Amino acid sequence: MSWRPNHTQSVFVLIAAVVAFPFFGGASATTVMALGGLYAIVAIGLNLLVGYAGKISFGHNAFMALGAYASGILTVTYDWSPLAAMLAATAGSGLVAFVIGAPILRVRGHYLAMITLAFAQIVIIVSTRWTEVTGGLTGIPGVPDFSILGFAFDTKQKMYYLIWFVTIVLFLLSFRIVDSRFGRALRALGAHEAAAASLGVDVVRCRIQIFVLSAVYAALAGSLYAHFLNYVNGTFFDLSVMIQLMAILVVGGIGTLWGPLVGAVLLVWVSHSLGSYAEYSQLIFGVLYGGALLFLPRGAVGEIAARLKGTGSRLRSG
Repeated sequence: MSWRPNHTQSVFVLIAAVVAFPFFGGASATTVMALGGLYAIVAIGLNLLVGYAGKISFGHNAFMALGAYASGILTVTYDWSPLAAMLAATAGSGLVAFVIGAPILRVRGHYLAMITLAFAQIVIIVSTRWTEVTGGLTGIPGVPDFSILGFAFDTKQKMYYLIWFVTIVLFLLSFRIVDSRFGRALRALGAHEAAAASLGVDVVRCRIQIFVLSAVYAALAGSLYAHFLNYVNGTFFDLSVMIQLMAILVVGGIGTLWGPLVGAVLLVWVSHSLGSYAEYSQLIFGVLYGGALLFLPRGAVGEIAARLKGTGSRLRSG
């Protein structure tokens, strides 16, 4: 998907909406939208892996947890600066992703999905049981506000703007990645691995690189999440989070650049609106996931794009 003027216009509209939202939405809505930005960050990276490279991971909630716990432990226990802790958290999570991905991404099949699912369960169990380091079920309270060069993001509105600044930067980066030589290799890999290899694509290297990159996105979101809540607990990153992330991709549109943003905002608002039905959230997200697969197989963004393309074709032919 090449960069066209309409993308620039859409991005300016997005930026304007993000800037203006807190002035019209109120404190509660701003908090919800900040969470939407955090989920969008993870979904953008996951979409590059699933939507373009064609590899399924069920463990990105674990990378969120690793990013959050690393930031929490380093800032609270070892008095690191939030920025240094975030950089260490993302780099460390990327290293873990490489250690996991390097061996299993060399084989075919669904090994990645199974291994990452098991990895996520292990991370959550350890994080809620290793009391001496993670605080166990109590978690890590007192995570400091994020700060850069002495400026503290000490309110939810300031964190909202920081989160969405990072989200938009990573969103724009996804355009550059998809349009790059690496992005074309990813699309070829997702379409047909054997054909991609015959064209000179280093299949294993591309798999590992995109898996590590998507894990770094998730860890970055987890780190921001810790500073946003000023608290870390492993139960925040259980299997239901991964279900939500996959639902975000399916509802928004797997393999579309705008899908993760649209899906994240829609699904977070659905989650926020459940009220007394919150205990049925996994069931509701499962229904949304299945319904989107049946009735919107290309997701909301994919279906809209297809309809606009069809309309444009009819107008040109007419």
